[in-house]
Amino acid sequence: MTKDETLLVFTLVVSSSSVSVFLFGILLFMVLISATRDFRERTKSKLVKIMIWAGTVLGLFDRFP
Repeated sequence: MTKDETLLVFTLVVSSSSVSVFLFGILLFMVLISATRDFRERTKSKLVKIMIWAGTVLGLFDRFP
C-alpha cells in the first residue's frame, strides 16, 4: 500500500469508530432518560429524543456528502 492508501484507510477507520461511539453515547443517554423519569417526564423527553436523532441524522449527512 502506498502512503495515500494507508492514510485513507486510517481516516475511514477513525471516522467510523468515532461515529459509532457517538451513536452509542446517544443511545445510552436515551436509555438513562427513559429509565429514570416517570411517565409525564418521559413524554417531555420524547421531544429531546427527536431533537437528538434529528441532529445525529443531519450530522451524518453533513459528514458524508
